[in-house]
Amino acid sequence: MLSVHNNLQDSEQVTNESTVGANSDDDNGASKTSKWQKLQNVYSTQSLLILVVCAILLAYAYPPLGAIYLVPQITATWIAVAFIFVLAGMGIRTEEFAKAFQRVGFNAFCQIFNFVVVSGIVFGTSQCLVYLDALPVGLTNGMIICSCLPITTNSVVTLTKSAGGDEASATFNAAFGNMAGVFISPAL
Repeated sequence: MLSVHNNLQDSEQVTNESTVGANSDDDNGASKTSKWQKLQNVYSTQSLLILVVCAILLAYAYPPLGAIYLVPQITATWIAVAFIFVLAGMGIRTEEFAKAFQRVGFNAFCQIFNFVVVSGIVFGTSQCLVYLDALPVGLTNGMIICSCLPITTNSVVTLTKSAGGDEASATFNAAFGNMAGVFISPAL
């Protein structure tokens, strides 16, 4: 009877050890799955930054790809801008564009901020830096000219989309700012 009891305890111990081994395998599988899910979550939230870093590393590793083979005179100026506007237009309903157009106060604030406030801050800062002899006059003049230019369409739409902002307003203000910038920038 005692030997049967000992055999029963031994079989329970073997069963417990095999269960522990199975649980540890499940834990490893679960931890691998959770690590994979964490990586997917990080990529889904930080995909823009990750892809920009990948593009920079690719450009560093093989510069002729972007400098020669992709013909940046055409792709970076015409095709990329058209592609971003097409993507933004396909993802935004006409009603959203109408609402964005009707937000006169918001649109005016965006344009005044981009053309007047930014230009004024850069002008004041650059004049202080020239007065302190911290920067040469040519560099500060370039800073002032760049601050008077309209906002770039590509970065506005891309950054607004990645931040979950109002794409219709961003697209409208980028397009309007670039059209108005032809007349406003030389006056500034």
